[in-house]
Amino acid sequence: MARNTNTVILVGHLGSDPEIRQFQNGGQIATFNLAIGDDYRDKQGNTVKRTHWIPIVVHGNSADVARQYLQKGSKICVTGKLVQESWQDQNGNNRTVLKVATQSFEMLDSKANNETQQPTKDKEKPDPLNAAAEQDGFNDDVPF
Repeated sequence: MARNTNTVILVGHLGSDPEIRQFQNGGQIATFNLAIGDDYRDKQGNTVKRTHWIPIVVHGNSADVARQYLQKGSKICVTGKLVQESWQDQNGNNRTVLKVATQSFEMLDSKANNETQQPTKDKEKPDPLNAAAEQDGFNDDVPF
């Protein structure tokens, strides 16, 4: 008999900066919504794009990493599991929400994309070795 599996892997962008909550015991969690997209064809054959907002919860030391390095718009890959939270609202209605409790996440943005680069004086001067090589017809740029 097959064993049940609860594994979620999502790639998307943060909809806001992570919200950090500290606990009295020193623990912390980070929460944010991850925007993931898909598309489908409607009855007329038109492509319709959709965005789904998935609540993400990050625990422990990873929450501190999220606080330091993630921000609105960051592209990440989240691996985790679905967890269901249930409660009763003020009107006595039963409410349920599915969230992804992360086991790990990977930042997919390069640091250069997250920071504006300021030209330095060294970059403004041409490199004499490369300039001489290019004059001789040698170019070490990869063609792809």
